[in-house]
Amino acid sequence: MQIAAIDASAASARFMLAAERLRLLVQAEAATTAGAGALSGLSYLAKDLLDTPGRAPSCGLAAPAGEAPREKAALLAALDEAGAQRLGFCEMTALACEPSGSNPLRQRPLNPWDPNRICGGSSSGSGVAVAAGLVDFAIGSDTAGSLRIPAHCCGVTAWKPSYGLLPLAGAMALAPSLDVLGFLARDATTLLRLAGVFAPEPKQALRIAYAADLDAVSEAPVAAACSELAELMKATGLRVAEEPLSPLLKACDPPLFDVLQGETSREHGWRLAGGALDPGLTARLQKGLAISPERLAEARERLQAIAGALTLFRHHDAILLPVMPIETPEIAACEPSSPGFAPRKLYALSAYTRFVNALGLAAVALPCGFDSQGMPIGAQLVGPAGSDLALLKLAARIQRDSAWHGRQPTALAALLEAA
Repeated sequence: MQIAAIDASAASARFMLAAERLRLLVQAEAATTAGAGALSGLSYLAKDLLDTPGRAPSCGLAAPAGEAPREKAALLAALDEAGAQRLGFCEMTALACEPSGSNPLRQRPLNPWDPNRICGGSSSGSGVAVAAGLVDFAIGSDTAGSLRIPAHCCGVTAWKPSYGLLPLAGAMALAPSLDVLGFLARDATTLLRLAGVFAPEPKQALRIAYAADLDAVSEAPVAAACSELAELMKATGLRVAEEPLSPLLKACDPPLFDVLQGETSREHGWRLAGGALDPGLTARLQKGLAISPERLAEARERLQAIAGALTLFRHHDAILLPVMPIETPEIAACEPSSPGFAPRKLYALSAYTRFVNALGLAAVALPCGFDSQGMPIGAQLVGPAGSDLALLKLAARIQRDSAWHGRQPTALAALLEAA
């Protein structure tokens, strides 16, 4: 797909070459002089679901998703004020609805660790851009794991903020009860600079609940990597105690899916009349339209009840668990049109991330090892709403004592070689 560029000459040759080879860029922007502020010197790309005056975002569709807006998205305005420099907008899955990175309407960004494996979605271009070192950070969104899944697949760090912490004005809504905007970066230290603009001062996160019961239902390399991280955390003086998490995940899933599908169809069901959506997205929206208002209201109430009854954070500051129960799969396993399609693998991508959105919690995803194919593995640190800075400081502490986040993607050099 041709990259739309306001002024491609303003971007470095490496940036444009990498963007083309990795299939991650929707539009490059002319270089601007960023103002002084807390984020001066940092460059970023934005997931293409944010408004800027005179330009309608694609929201992952084949054509812009609406009329050109007059106002800038509130998050972009805040980053402008803080001095960060935006280099353009990057690819995403259609309407942010797909966790593997697939987008039949546009293109799938290539994972710089292995282009035959998924990059994760729906913040696909954002994860690839950071992994490839093209920007200091990228904006993504997260409704059921869309920041943390690309972080796992691409070996980077992600911050999924507490529900309601970052402004959503001027961003495409998917399921408003679950939606957040957030960021991906190479390390937690960069994310701490971003969090300093938005998050309150933290308490320390020193008491960790390790969801060891998930080891039995996770693939062996994933379980081993998280266990190694738990041991590292113990060695640095943190208190790590095993706590079961499976019952909470099982309780959240049924109402979460009703809210996710019901709200998504109410936001975007009107698009079915145009016939421009791919079959998978069409089926998702039709399924959501079958959820009655009463059932949707009941699901929201059920999630509120689960959140109100949650006692885990009375005794622990954070939960440690994998981002995904499986190794990063090959593209064919997550592509419905492929003979090798494995629906259970696609479903598993968000199996450990969905409950965080269901309960409005904060989370940080960070690399914690490598799987049997040399692909990164990600872990999550999950805390109560408002614990964002504490989680990021904990992640930064872990990354000072580990090197997982510093390894470079193994396939990147080959992908960038000139034809």
